[in-house]
Amino acid sequence: MPQPIPVEMEVWVLTLGQREPTRKRVPVPKPKSDELLLKILAMGVCHSDCTLCSMDGPILGMRKEFVLGHEACGEIVQLGSNVEQSDFAIGDKVSILIIPGCNHEECPQCSRGLNTICRHQDSGNYGLGFGEGMFAEYISIKSRAAAKIPDGVDLAQAAVAADAVLTSYHAVRYVADVQPDQTIAIFGLGGVGLNGLQTALHLGARRILVVDKRQETLDEAMKLGVPKEDTFCTGDPNAKRIEQYVTENGIHVDTALDFVGHSDTFQSAQFTVRPGGTITVVGLIGSSLPLIPMVSVMNALTIKCSYNGDRKSLVECLDLMAKGVLKPVVETKSVEELPQVLRDLDEGKVKSRMVLLPNWKK
Repeated sequence: MPQPIPVEMEVWVLTLGQREPTRKRVPVPKPKSDELLLKILAMGVCHSDCTLCSMDGPILGMRKEFVLGHEACGEIVQLGSNVEQSDFAIGDKVSILIIPGCNHEECPQCSRGLNTICRHQDSGNYGLGFGEGMFAEYISIKSRAAAKIPDGVDLAQAAVAADAVLTSYHAVRYVADVQPDQTIAIFGLGGVGLNGLQTALHLGARRILVVDKRQETLDEAMKLGVPKEDTFCTGDPNAKRIEQYVTENGIHVDTALDFVGHSDTFQSAQFTVRPGGTITVVGLIGSSLPLIPMVSVMNALTIKCSYNGDRKSLVECLDLMAKGVLKPVVETKSVEELPQVLRDLDEGKVKSRMVLLPNWKK
C-alpha cells in the first residue's frame, strides 16, 4: 500500500550571497497536471552547487532563494491529472532530467532542439536557481523530465545519471562527435570527466590522452585501459606536459575535451590539438578562459561548448549503465552532511561523485 504523502518536508535552501545552504521545513509540492511528484531516493552533489554557493546574487533571471540540488533519482508517489498512466505508474523509479525545457513551439531554444538552454519559467532548471531543487524529501517535476531507471542500475549511480553521466556522454558523443579513427585528449577526470573517458572508450576512439592534477584519478584511467605513457599529471611539477609530449612525438590530437573549464586546462588544450582540431568546453570552474589568437586563430581551431544533455541521451546513458558499459564511480554520505560535503568538494577532497542518501533527522 502506498505510504501517505506528508504535508511538510525537509529541504536545503540556498540564499544567494550566504555561501552555504540552510536547513528548512517547507510544504510538500503538489504536482501540476503535467507533473509527477517524486519521493527522492538519492541525491548527487556537483561542483556547480559550490559555484552557486559562491555567487553574491542572482543573474540571468535566477531566484535569490531556492532549494539547491540538481542531481537525483526518485520514486513516483503521485501523478498529475494529465499524465498518461500508460507512460508512468505509482512506484516507478526514475532519473530526473535537469532541464527538460518548456517544449513550446514558439520557444527560440526548444524549437531548435536546444532544450538545455531554455530559460522559460516552465523549463525545469531544477536546483539551478530557476526551479526548486532536489536536496529535499520530495520534488514535483515535469513528466517529460523523467526517465525510467532500468533493472540492475544502482540508485546511487542513477542519481548522478542526469548530470555527471549525461553531461559527459552528450559532450563526447554528440557535441565533440568523437569517432573511432580519432585521437582525443581529455582534461579533468573528476566525476564528469571519468564518465567522459568511459564514453570515449565505448565509442572506440583510436587513442585517448588524459590529463589531471591527481595521480589517483589517472590510476583509475589506467585501470580502464589508458596506457601509462598517455597519462599526464599536472600536479607533479616534474611530470611530462601533454603539449610537449604530442609535439615531440608527432601525435595529432583531433579533439580535446575540457571537463575542468579552467584557464590552465583551456590554454593547454589550445597547444595540444592539431591544426583544424576541435576543443569542447564542458567545465565551469574558471570565471574566464584565455583564448590565444596566435594559436587558435592561426590554427583554425573550432571551439564548442556543451551543457548537460537531452532526454534521448539520458535514456541512452541509463541503458549503457544497465549493460555495465558506463560505471559512474560514486561515494555515499548522509543528506545531513551536505554543508561539509560542499566544502570538501570545493577544496578538491572528493575523489569521485558524492551521493547523499535521504536519511533526514526529523
